[in-house]
Amino acid sequence: MNAGARPSVTDRSRPWRIVLAALGAAWALVTLPLTLSVWNPGPWLWIDDIYDIPGYAAAREWAGDPYVVFGALASVSFLAIGAAFYADLRRARWGGTVMAWLILAGAPITAISNINTPVDAPLHCLWGAEAFVLIAIGLSGLLAAFSAGSAWTSGAKTLLGLTLLIVFVGTVALGYYPHGSLVALGTEAAIVIAVAPRDAAFAGARVEA
Repeated sequence: MNAGARPSVTDRSRPWRIVLAALGAAWALVTLPLTLSVWNPGPWLWIDDIYDIPGYAAAREWAGDPYVVFGALASVSFLAIGAAFYADLRRARWGGTVMAWLILAGAPITAISNINTPVDAPLHCLWGAEAFVLIAIGLSGLLAAFSAGSAWTSGAKTLLGLTLLIVFVGTVALGYYPHGSLVALGTEAAIVIAVAPRDAAFAGARVEA
């Protein structure tokens, strides 16, 4: 980038995109207890305590079926994380682009999956399909790490390469997917966006921002 040139949209939007990724993770965390109120995989005592909070009680009553409603609304987190991460992942070339589109694709797939939870739903066969999307996202992190050029630091590329492990740890730690997985993925996205290469690192190369 020439001295004195205005920063690209990618660089100028970085603080807001970090916030957006964090909000995506936060939304998944906040709505997690509402899905687990129906589908509880274990003695998550901290989640049980949350049910006494009036706001959660009201949300459960409003939803009618909180598992379906707030499961489908996990798509908001996919959208937020994907939108926040897209510009930097594009800079990781083809592997990063694949990863970005897989994250965004998680939004409609998650919505369709949860809406078709009932066994008599026309697309019940897609229930739980977001698990495969999350696995694909994790594997695409390896592609992004591989295709990212020399402008990327080894630390940033390592984080991308560890996406599958990060998503797995988030799922196990919080006891459910995609919410727990998205908390981890959104956190990873915020960190990678913060440390991703700036315009100067691509000096002399054409940058699409």
